[in-house]
Amino acid sequence: MEPRLEKRDSFRVLGVEDDAYKIDEVDPGFSDLWMNRFMSRHDHDVQPYSIDGAYYAVWFDTTGIDISKGSYLAGMAVRDGTKVPDGWVSREVLEAEYAVFETTLRDVGDATEYALDQWSPWPDYELDDMKPRFDLMPPDTTGPWTPVTVWIPVKRKT
Repeated sequence: MEPRLEKRDSFRVLGVEDDAYKIDEVDPGFSDLWMNRFMSRHDHDVQPYSIDGAYYAVWFDTTGIDISKGSYLAGMAVRDGTKVPDGWVSREVLEAEYAVFETTLRDVGDATEYALDQWSPWPDYELDDMKPRFDLMPPDTTGPWTPVTVWIPVKRKT
């Protein structure tokens, strides 16, 4: 699984955030965050303001690749100035270069684990642990075979 290199401008994500340690494949906190807290209100509170219709799972402040620290935001990209509903947050994802891995919704966890634990960045690059990483799911995400991309921030070695 070889990623492509892609630069992404800053963008803002509006959604529901929780502590990262509560979110993993076996913890019901992941389903609760997406299905109960985000999707139950997204039709009214964020979807009309989305700039691309896609869904973002953003890992902030994870102290490098340790995803048990920091926070996890389930949301959609919106314009600056979009009203933030009660109990929701709006956070900026700063401009960065990314190693982008193609996968499916079913395999997003395995792809992320591979990207963070086994993949070695290109010779002139290293992981940029000061920037958030994210998963990007298309607007028509419907099931386990939906294409998903995993975005891992990288930077040129100094």
